[in-house]
Amino acid sequence: MRVRRIGRLPGYLALLIITLVAALALGATYTLTEERIFEQSALAAEKARFQVMPDADAFEKIPTEDDQIKEVYQALKAGEMVGYVAVTDVNGYGGEIEIVAGFTLDGTITGISVGGANFKETPGLGAKAKEKAFSDRFIGKIAPIGVVKAGKTAGENDVDAIASATITSNAVAGGVNSIAEYISKTMIFEEGA
Repeated sequence: MRVRRIGRLPGYLALLIITLVAALALGATYTLTEERIFEQSALAAEKARFQVMPDADAFEKIPTEDDQIKEVYQALKAGEMVGYVAVTDVNGYGGEIEIVAGFTLDGTITGISVGGANFKETPGLGAKAKEKAFSDRFIGKIAPIGVVKAGKTAGENDVDAIASATITSNAVAGGVNSIAEYISKTMIFEEGA
C-alpha cells in the first residue's frame, strides 16, 4: 500500500514562491532607497561643480538643446557671473566617462572632474584619469586641448597622456573640447575678461 505525503509543495511551486518573495523584497528596497540615491547623486553633481569652479558660490542651470552636452550652468559669485560649468559623456576605452568642466568667461579651464556612475576604465591605467594628477593638467589651459604621448614636447594647450591609456586621455580631452566648443558657440566667451 502506498502512502501519500500531504503538505509537501511541488518544486516548481516552491521556486515560484521564493521568486515572488525575492522580487517583492527587491522592489520594496528600491522604492525605499530611490529618493536617497537621487539625493546622493545630486550632492555628488553639486560637489563636482564646485570642484571645477572653486571661485563660484552658486550655479544657475541653463537649458541646453545639444545631445552631447547634458547640462550647462552659469557659475556665480556674489550674484555676478564668473564662468560656466558643463557636463558631457564620452566613450573611453572601458565605456562611458562623465566629464564636468569649468571655464572662466575668457575660456580658461578652471578644472575638470572625470568619472560618473558608469566609469569602467582599466584600473591602474585609464582609471588614473579620475586622479587629481591628471585632471590638474587641464587647469589654466584654453581649448582646444591636445594630448601628447610621453617623450613628445607638449604645446601651451596640450596635456600629457596617461601612460598606456592614450584612448582614455584623448576621450577626456575630447569631452573638454566639446564642452568648450558648445559654450563658445552658445554662451560666447568674453575676450580679455
